[in-house]
Amino acid sequence: MLKVTEKYIIAFDKDLKDKILHSMKKDWHLEVLDCDQVKQLEINNTELQETNYLLSSVDFTISFLSPFEKKKSLIEKLKNPKIIIKRREIDKFKKEESLKSVVNEVIQLEKEIKTIEKEIKEKKGKIKELEQFNDLSFIPKETNHTKSLIFRTDKVKEFSEFFGKNKIANREISVYQSKTYFTTIFLKEREEDILNFLKNNSGEIVNYNFKKIPSEERELLSKEIKEKEIRMKEIQKELALKSFHSDDLKIYHDLLCLRKRIVRVKKRILISDFLSYLVFWATKEEKERFEKEVKNISDDIKIIKVQIEKDESPPVFLENSRIISPFQAVTDIFGLPSASEIDPTPYLSLFFIVYFGICITDAGYGFLLALFTGLMLIFFKKSFGKSNLIKLLFYAGISTIIMGVLFGSYFGVSASEIGLPFMQRFKVIDPIKDTLLFMGIAFLLGYFQICFAQIVKIISNKNQVNKEGMVSGIVWFCFYLSAGIYLLSIPFTFLQIFGKIGLILFGVGLFLVEGRGQKIFLIPLIGGIKILQGLINTVSDILSYSRLMALGLGTGVIALIVNQIAFLLGGMIPYVGWILTLIILVFGHIFNLGINALGGFIHSARLQFVEFFPKFMEGGGRRLDPIQEELRYIKIN
Repeated sequence: MLKVTEKYIIAFDKDLKDKILHSMKKDWHLEVLDCDQVKQLEINNTELQETNYLLSSVDFTISFLSPFEKKKSLIEKLKNPKIIIKRREIDKFKKEESLKSVVNEVIQLEKEIKTIEKEIKEKKGKIKELEQFNDLSFIPKETNHTKSLIFRTDKVKEFSEFFGKNKIANREISVYQSKTYFTTIFLKEREEDILNFLKNNSGEIVNYNFKKIPSEERELLSKEIKEKEIRMKEIQKELALKSFHSDDLKIYHDLLCLRKRIVRVKKRILISDFLSYLVFWATKEEKERFEKEVKNISDDIKIIKVQIEKDESPPVFLENSRIISPFQAVTDIFGLPSASEIDPTPYLSLFFIVYFGICITDAGYGFLLALFTGLMLIFFKKSFGKSNLIKLLFYAGISTIIMGVLFGSYFGVSASEIGLPFMQRFKVIDPIKDTLLFMGIAFLLGYFQICFAQIVKIISNKNQVNKEGMVSGIVWFCFYLSAGIYLLSIPFTFLQIFGKIGLILFGVGLFLVEGRGQKIFLIPLIGGIKILQGLINTVSDILSYSRLMALGLGTGVIALIVNQIAFLLGGMIPYVGWILTLIILVFGHIFNLGINALGGFIHSARLQFVEFFPKFMEGGGRRLDPIQEELRYIKIN
């Protein structure tokens, strides 16, 4: 059901502001508005900035401490996804100051870790650089008469001959990255000759940027790295101790979210000389619930309905029964209807679930899907109990079981082949042998939904008091019905006269309905064009339902191929071939189920969005944005 909101204003004495704000800590389905009609309460933005900064700091701390926490099993996480906290504990939370201290300490430790990691990286880089000077036993320097330098070259023979011929002292110190490194000492008057030779023979001078010889420098750097690594381990121990505060930090995080909510509401309070105001959207039921709450604060607080402006679109949200609400997962993908339209969720539900089952058409796959999702809903209720998608997939599993029984497919084989011969009596159609019949069923389902769309159009226009839309829906529905009766006259000839009369009568009606508002001589032309366009669209829409047959056949064929490959390869290996067969069967069928469940969901939803919804709904509704923060870690009782 589509819930449309109304605009209200609450007026209260300025002295009651804090009590009103305190009541906002509860989860109200209200959307508080920003307004410019009167002077807005002046609030220093520092409060919101500080809350946001603190919230982000706590969020960072929780993430940073996560690797040091005591690990919970996946089962524990699914069973208890949130920390349970009583509402009265929210106002009595006394760990804020100590947790702020923890947050600051963790931030400082994180900065120190980054600094240490940077320093270790630099020192390891220096050790790597020292590999060029592996056997260097002195630091090159200049004296009054001599000079020393280090150079590298790939022309070892030429340099050896040059230094030997000129009796210049040199020594090979390393081979690094395909270059040979030398150190040499020479008299200053020979410097120009040596530099010219280096230049002409691709020799490169290498600077030595260390204060000690490589062996000593390497030892010193290694010692410093070891000290840094020891400090890193000490920090990790400190962080492990800090991780014991993780649950408190998570509670504090969500309490800050609640505080942020109050600050946001506080910024939207309007003030006059004596009173304060809040303007909000809410349903009539939620407004009455909120009014009852604030009356406990003071009987002088008034909530008044406000006239909606012409260009305003009231926010909406969907609320359905427990059985229908899972199908909201489909509607939400498309978007919300506008305030004047109806909720399509109840009307699409049966079609969607039947289409999904037809797309898979295998009772074995349906059993697995229902089993997995059912176990999630039963044993992990806290994590998935409110998930519309998981509930919808459970329904889809049940539908797939039924369709699989009717189509006689159980993991790609017949019921008798898996030891259930009595199930054969429920088989109605073999999708591979009766392909044309399967296609006919798909088209028939499309025809039914196109007809049903006109019924929904009539209901929608009745709610909107749109007589023209109602008449259009009635005439199109009767025309479709007459066309169906005429087609039935092929096997049942006595129906032919009724079909012809209906087509003629309601065909004329379509000319009048589709040509309304036009000059009388244009009615046949305009009406004819619109009717032709409508018929082409209708045929196109019905043909789109052939995708149900295509997906249903695809699932069965792939399942059959998986079975053949598994038994063929398994039969080639003696003694242990059955293990390979089992592996192929398990992974092959799980893959087939996964890929076709995804395809079944997408294409079943597409038939609703493209072929069903446009007949009666434009969409574009704005979702209500209630004053609620998503509590990530806690659940308030």
